[in-house]
Amino acid sequence: MRPAPIGEAGAATAAGTTGLAVRAGLEVVAQYGFRVTDTRGDSDWFHVFEVPRAHGALTADYDTVRARIVVEAVRSASEGALIGVAGDSLVLRLREAYAGWRPWPWLSGSFGVVPTLTVPELDATFRMRAVAQTPLEATGLASPADLGATVRAELPRRYGWVGVGGYNGEGYNGRELNRGKNLEAAAEVHPLPLGAARPLAVFASYVAGSAGTGRARADRLTGALLWQDDWLRAGVAATYAWGVEDAGGVRSVLGDVFVHTEPYPRLLLGVRGSLWLRDTDADDDQVIQVTGAVGYRVAVPLEVFLATTRSLPAELAQDALPGSDFWDFRLVSRVVF
Repeated sequence: MRPAPIGEAGAATAAGTTGLAVRAGLEVVAQYGFRVTDTRGDSDWFHVFEVPRAHGALTADYDTVRARIVVEAVRSASEGALIGVAGDSLVLRLREAYAGWRPWPWLSGSFGVVPTLTVPELDATFRMRAVAQTPLEATGLASPADLGATVRAELPRRYGWVGVGGYNGEGYNGRELNRGKNLEAAAEVHPLPLGAARPLAVFASYVAGSAGTGRARADRLTGALLWQDDWLRAGVAATYAWGVEDAGGVRSVLGDVFVHTEPYPRLLLGVRGSLWLRDTDADDDQVIQVTGAVGYRVAVPLEVFLATTRSLPAELAQDALPGSDFWDFRLVSRVVF
C-alpha cells in the first residue's frame, strides 16, 4: 500500500449535513547529502543536512466545488542571492491555490495557482520524487504549477483523459513578465484499458508559450510511453524545446528514462536517467545524469532511501553550468499523511 498524494485521501471532517468535506495532508522529505564536485580536474566535497521538500495541503469539497491550497518550504534567498529573510530562513510559499468545479463526473476545471499537465503526470508515474526530480522541472524547461486555469475531461471506459490549460508561463514561483500567455494541451490514452495491459499509457503534450520580458519563444513538445502498475512504474519520455531560458532561438532536446519497482513488499528500487542536449546546434553541450535508489517502507506513511546521482556534463555544458560534474550520495526519508 502506498501513501496517497498529500491532502487527497484519509479521513474527512464533515460540517454537519451541509456536505462539506475537508482533508488535510502533509509531506516532508529530509535528507543528508554528500557531494563530490569536479571542476576541471580539481575535486572538492561538501556535505549537508537538508529539507528539500516539505508540503502542507488543505482540500475542501462541497458538492461539485473544490478548493485546494498547498504551501511548500523554500529558502528565502535564491541561488546566488546575498540577502534573504532573517538570514536565509526556510519560509513558506504557495505551491497550489485554486478553486475547482466538477459539473459532471467526467469534466473538471481549476482556476488559480494550478498544477500544470505534463510534469505532474510524469512525477505521478515515477512515484519517487523524493530521490529524483522530473528532468523537465530540474532543467527549467517546464514547471509543475503556474498561475492560470486548466480543464480536464476523463475519457469513457477508462481510456484516459485529455486536458487544456492557460498560464502566465513564468511558473508558480515567478511574476508574469510579458503579455503573452502559455497554452498547454495534453492527453493520456490507455489503448488497452481492460485486462493485463491496463497500465500501458501513451502521453503527449504541447505547450505554446513565451518567457521573460523579451517574450522569448518557449514551446515544448513532449511524448512518453508509460507503464503505471502498482508494483512496476516505468516510462520513456522525450521533449523537444523551442527556446531555452531567454534564448528563443535555441533548440533543445531532453530524454528521460525511469523505472520504479517494488519486487518484494516494502522493498523499493528506482533508477532514472536523462540526457539533455542543451543546444542541438552546438557540439559538446549536453548533460547526462543518472540516479539510482534503494528504499524501504518502514510503515505506510514512511519511506527511507539510499540514493546516488552521477551528473556528467560535456565541455561546453560544464562551462555554462558550474558544479554540474559531480557524484552525489544521499540518505533520504519521506513521510506522507
